[in-house]
Amino acid sequence: MTSKKWRILVLVLLVLAVAEFCIRGPVRIAGGTGWNDFLFPYIQAKTWARGQDPYSQRSLISDWPPDVQRPPWVETDAANGLLELKRGIPTPYPLSSLVVLSPFTLLPWSLAIALWIVISTGAAVLSPFALISVCGLAWSDLRAQIFLLAVFALTPLHTGLGTANPAMLAVSLTIATFWAEHRGRPKLAGILLAVAVCLKPTVAGGLLLYYLARRKWRIASIACVIALAVAGLGVLRLEWAGVHWVASYLENTRRIFAPGSLADFTRPDAIRFNMINAQVFFYGLLGNASLANRLAQLLGVVLLGFWAWLCYRQRSPSELLEISAVSVLSLISVYHRFYDAAVLIWPLAWSLLLVERRSTTILTSVLIAPFLVPGPAVLTELASTGRIPSFLVNGWWWNTVVLPHEVWDLILLTFLLLYFMFRSEVFSEQTPAASVASE
Repeated sequence: MTSKKWRILVLVLLVLAVAEFCIRGPVRIAGGTGWNDFLFPYIQAKTWARGQDPYSQRSLISDWPPDVQRPPWVETDAANGLLELKRGIPTPYPLSSLVVLSPFTLLPWSLAIALWIVISTGAAVLSPFALISVCGLAWSDLRAQIFLLAVFALTPLHTGLGTANPAMLAVSLTIATFWAEHRGRPKLAGILLAVAVCLKPTVAGGLLLYYLARRKWRIASIACVIALAVAGLGVLRLEWAGVHWVASYLENTRRIFAPGSLADFTRPDAIRFNMINAQVFFYGLLGNASLANRLAQLLGVVLLGFWAWLCYRQRSPSELLEISAVSVLSLISVYHRFYDAAVLIWPLAWSLLLVERRSTTILTSVLIAPFLVPGPAVLTELASTGRIPSFLVNGWWWNTVVLPHEVWDLILLTFLLLYFMFRSEVFSEQTPAASVASE
């Protein structure tokens, strides 16, 4: 196929990917009923601002927005103490997240969610262009267009935006941090990273670890100081009001991760396969919840230690490769939903924008490819409608290999990225745009 035909094909696929992104992301949430992942942090942030317990079921009901219909089961489950167990609310977001979101509570819900959709979608759209800019490529470059195609086709991004989950903005803020650093604005980078960490620490924490490991103290210190100050403000507000929130938070968290809850990786139904942490895979393999949890945590610690050692031994670091590795491995041992895999934008950028060795790009892309479709959801639907033969659905491999395929895929991708770090001297890369030292 000629170069011109390749460009036409890529442009056509890019248009289709953008259309899918719009329909499954901002259009879906804009036409929703108001029930989404931003609603409950919004209510809890409002409760915090009023000096009341944001982790109380009673406060969740009393601060419910008047312009959002409240399902009848909310009060019933609250009366029975089952809201956390059955619905996952109130959410266990840290106080720092609620402080960051509190300015939105100055607006009525209808305006707040509209503003949130605009900000989250705008940030998600700008993120791949920021990475293209940092890597020194033009938007018209074929590699850049293929990267844009892959990003806009990334299903976790669609799901995150379609549910208005704060993780999407946190991912975009980490990319904005990287962009600001390379534009010689370390203070701005530190501020952006702090907001991302406050908003979703389990998603943005990987980039903070990278800056600490690489001794980029200026950015890391600014981020840590601001994040601690925001968290401190969250605590002081409740302490000043005399709210005993710690016990409430701990009980809230215990119930949300209790057996039978939405966050239980041992659930007998397919809901658990919306999670992408390694506990899901190990439990399907071993059938022992305690052992699965310990193995997942051990794997995460070992891989993180290996990553830190590789960072230490590399004198000529590959920034995007190191960030990619720590971002993906951060998904392994801690509770994560499918949409958190939006961090795959990092290895996509590294492999498609910088790496010149085609086999490396192809291998990395193959392991990311399963996240171009909502695999477990599609397979579960096909199985429930009888479109998949019963002997496959009833086989041991269905819950051990097939449905948790995204989990073990992420584990394999982590090993692959760490291997590339170990053998970085043999993987040639294009030279990214020069950055200004920020230490």
